[in-house]
Amino acid sequence: MHILIPKDPVFMTRFLEMEEPLLHSLYYLHLDHLPQDQAETIRRAYEGWGDIQAAIPKFLSWHTPSAFELVASRQEPEGYRLHSPSGEPLISLYAVEVSVESLSNLTECLTLLIEAEKDLSGPLAGALHEIRDPGRDRDMVDNVRRVLRALQIPAPLTLLAALREAAPAGAAREISLDAAQHSEYVAYRDKFCFALSTGDWFMYTMHRSLYL
Repeated sequence: MHILIPKDPVFMTRFLEMEEPLLHSLYYLHLDHLPQDQAETIRRAYEGWGDIQAAIPKFLSWHTPSAFELVASRQEPEGYRLHSPSGEPLISLYAVEVSVESLSNLTECLTLLIEAEKDLSGPLAGALHEIRDPGRDRDMVDNVRRVLRALQIPAPLTLLAALREAAPAGAAREISLDAAQHSEYVAYRDKFCFALSTGDWFMYTMHRSLYL
């Protein structure tokens, strides 16, 4: 299936935070201390997150690259420019192919984490408590919930058809949306920003302003 990923620093920050500190710490520091079924759910979720991260164009991520990744990034075109019907620049969206299984595994893990937060005595609840940093301004599990809501928004078909030709996956370096495509873009933008900021109208307004 195809999903749309915007060139949006708010989203990428939250997406990368799913791995560090949460999934990375659970996988490498706590997996051996969890019941087998929970450990397997977290393992599949971490692999699913990795599959999605690998499908996202590299220039949208800002993790410290290896020497190999630096060489590869020089060979990958840095995307395209997107315009409204009147010629105004828009934040680019990228059609990214991910497996339903990857999203399902992350959703199953989210359910597990939500249940663990209600359990004050289980090993997974203890692991979450140990990982959680009181100085961070976001709750780890809630962050996963919001990112998954954004990732699971269906890609509008007319808009998706136009963007599948965009660089780096396709050849198009300039794309101008027609009225129908722009209408789908606006609706998708609003749903995407709302998914990441549900319950916080100020955050939604500030996030949406990046697209205007």
